[in-house]
Amino acid sequence: MRTAGSIRITVAAMAASALLGALGSTAQAAGPGAGEGSRLPGVQIDRETAKPSTVRAYWTPERRAQAMAHPADGGSAHAPAARQQRTPAGGADLPDVSMSAGPTLPKGARSADQKARPAADAPELSRSLRTPFPHRWPWRQTGLLLFQQANGKPAQCTASVITHENRSTLWTAAHCLYDKKSGGWTKNSIFLPGSQGGDDPYGGWVKDYSVVPQQWIDEPDYRYADMGAMVVKKDARRGYLQDEVGAYGYEFRSNSPDNDLVFSLGYPGRGYNRPDSDFSGEDQMYCAGDTVDASEWNPLDERLRMDCDMGGGASGGPMVKNLVSTPQIVGTNSHRNVDPDGTYTDNHLYSSEHGAQAVSVYQAVE
Repeated sequence: MRTAGSIRITVAAMAASALLGALGSTAQAAGPGAGEGSRLPGVQIDRETAKPSTVRAYWTPERRAQAMAHPADGGSAHAPAARQQRTPAGGADLPDVSMSAGPTLPKGARSADQKARPAADAPELSRSLRTPFPHRWPWRQTGLLLFQQANGKPAQCTASVITHENRSTLWTAAHCLYDKKSGGWTKNSIFLPGSQGGDDPYGGWVKDYSVVPQQWIDEPDYRYADMGAMVVKKDARRGYLQDEVGAYGYEFRSNSPDNDLVFSLGYPGRGYNRPDSDFSGEDQMYCAGDTVDASEWNPLDERLRMDCDMGGGASGGPMVKNLVSTPQIVGTNSHRNVDPDGTYTDNHLYSSEHGAQAVSVYQAVE
C-alpha cells in the first residue's frame, strides 16, 4: 500500500490526430477474475415503466428548480457487518479483478472537436472551478442527472457516459439511483449531458433501467458499494447517447486507490469552506489531483480519496484519469466527512473502491 504523497498533476499533450486513432475503439480487456461471474457479488435492477414523454413532461422549470435546491448528498462511510466487509452472499471472498476499456468518440468526430481539453501544464486544483467548455470533449460526457426520489422530492446528482456495446450507459453513484433513506429507487430520471447554466445542448435522455450492487440494497456502505449504472432509452431523434456525445473508458481494479492525473467532475450545489452562492447546481465544475488510499491503516478500506471541495450535487460525477488523452473512469464522487450537524469537516472527497462491485454492476448491463 503506497504512502499518501503530495497532490500533483502533470498532463502530457497529444496531437488530435493521434487521439482520434487511439479513441476509436470500444475494445474491452478483461484481466484475472473479471470473467468469473459466479464469484462476483450480486446486483439489483430497476426498470422505468413511465413513457419518455411522461418523464419529460414531469420536468417543468419549477421541478427543475426544486431539484437544484435539493442536491443529493452522500452519507458517511461506516463499518458494515463483519460478513459484508469483503464477502458477497455465498461466503466466498470477493475476487481480485482487473477490467478496462478505452473511451469512445462520438460518431463523426473531427480533430477540431478535441480542442476543449485542459492545458498541458494544468496544476493541482482542489478549489473547484467552472468547466470552460462543458459542451466539448472531454467534458460533455458528464452531465446533470435529475430524478424524483421515492418520497416524491425532486433531486439532482451527476452522471457520465461510460463506453459500452449498448451505446447507452451512464456511470454514477448508487445513492443517486437507490436511496434507502428516502424509500428506495428513484424515478422520472433524466440525463442532460454537457449541461451548463440551464442550457442543455444535447437534450435529455430518459432512464430505461438502473443497476446497483446488492450490498447497497441490503446495507448501504460507501466504502465498497456506492456506484451504479443507468441505461437510457434510445432517443427518437438523436439516436444512441454514446454516438451523440462519446463516452469515457474505465479501469476497474481491486486494491487500486492510487491514481495520477485524475479530474473530478460534477454539478455541486454546495461545497467545503465556501459560500453556497459559489455553487448553482447548474454549472459543471471540476477539481484535479491524485487519488490516494483513504485509509492506509485498514487493508479492507480501499476507497479513493482526493482533495476537492465539491459537495452535494457532485455525487455520481466521475473521477477520470488521463482526461487529456485517453480518459478512463477510476472512481465516482461518493461522500465527504461530516460532523453531527452535516457540515463538511475537511477537503477530502471519496469514491468507493471500484473493484469487484463495479465489475459486477458493469457486467449486469445488457
